[in-house]
Amino acid sequence: MLLNKISSKYLLLALIMMVLFSCNSDNTPDVSNINADVNIIEFYKEFDAMDSSNVESSLATLNEKYPVFMDAYCQRIVKSGPLNGADYAKRVLAFVDYDANKDIIDSAQHVFVDHKDFSAQLSQAFKYYKYYFPENEVPDIYLMVSGFSQSIAVDMDWVGVSIEKYLGADCIFYEWLEIPKYLRVGMIKEKMAPDVLRAMGLTLYPERNVNDDVISNMIYQGKIKYFVKKMFPKLENTLLFDYSKDQLRWAEKTEKDTWAAIVEWKHLFNDERMTIQKYTGDAPFSAHFGSDSAPRIGEYLGYQIIQSYMKNNPDVSLKELMENNDGRKILAASKYRP
Repeated sequence: MLLNKISSKYLLLALIMMVLFSCNSDNTPDVSNINADVNIIEFYKEFDAMDSSNVESSLATLNEKYPVFMDAYCQRIVKSGPLNGADYAKRVLAFVDYDANKDIIDSAQHVFVDHKDFSAQLSQAFKYYKYYFPENEVPDIYLMVSGFSQSIAVDMDWVGVSIEKYLGADCIFYEWLEIPKYLRVGMIKEKMAPDVLRAMGLTLYPERNVNDDVISNMIYQGKIKYFVKKMFPKLENTLLFDYSKDQLRWAEKTEKDTWAAIVEWKHLFNDERMTIQKYTGDAPFSAHFGSDSAPRIGEYLGYQIIQSYMKNNPDVSLKELMENNDGRKILAASKYRP
């Protein structure tokens, strides 16, 4: 009886230790004391609310309120021309009154009842961002309509997010625009916050590979995914990779075989653009592995390599990782063995 009690006691202790270990095994830092307030500006509402009978006055108000962003938005994003151009007000009014843009804003009001979840997600993500990059500032976030020109625009002090790119995978606008279904997977509101940090990662650390080959591109894409995951530790891998559950299961199940195939085919150091694209480019599936495969399998494998690299090189910081442009050296130091 005593032996059974002792055994039960140690079993309970072992279970508690397992739970504690599993909770801290991802090395997620405590960021509760970090201040990272996010200023989210519903710019699209203010822009749409301009007085069409007095556009010049409305523009002057917006220019005074958001001088830097207005200049970038009108000139580079919606291309209304320079602020002092002769037809500037006329072009802006045409964009505001365009029926499709009115429909976008109407749809957005149904998809985004408010932006509280988005704000909460970003605030938490930027706490991690400030933890890893304390010298960097948190940018202002402008919610905008870009006329489907781009999802995210990034500058030093601000990030513009096009709401029309996150209206839901089944949005009728995407059907009318003939956007392929495999691209619509990520056009959901749950991806807005991760995409903001992804865009910042791409901007802060643009692709400057020492070698422009398959493995270097795989590892660069893997670094960007790793960067996003560090900002959103609880982000599901289906959202991280824009995979369905079946695609994620395929990638996990075949990791060893897909890696072995790439090595056997001698594709790792292949520098042909078409070959690189087949492993890391957007597509409904990975061309070398058939129509049932997960897309961008090179990106997925690159992420696994980065995880292995960071595990086996614990003294490397996230910043040092992102600044390392030698994919071949990262691969060697990763000791990756799927």
